[in-house]
Amino acid sequence: MATKLELEEYLYRRAIEIIESAESDSDKENLLFQEVWCPLADLYKDRITATSTE
Repeated sequence: MATKLELEEYLYRRAIEIIESAESDSDKENLLFQEVWCPLADLYKDRITATSTE
């Protein structure tokens, strides 16, 4: 199983691939949200939740 850091690195690399792709801006935005930002938030949801309750 990959570590959090390895998963984060993969997501950032995926973001770069999406940004550099030939897709339209609206498609890029949707892909980034679905494939990068949501998984990244899920990866760190424990820290986000802990910070918001302090």
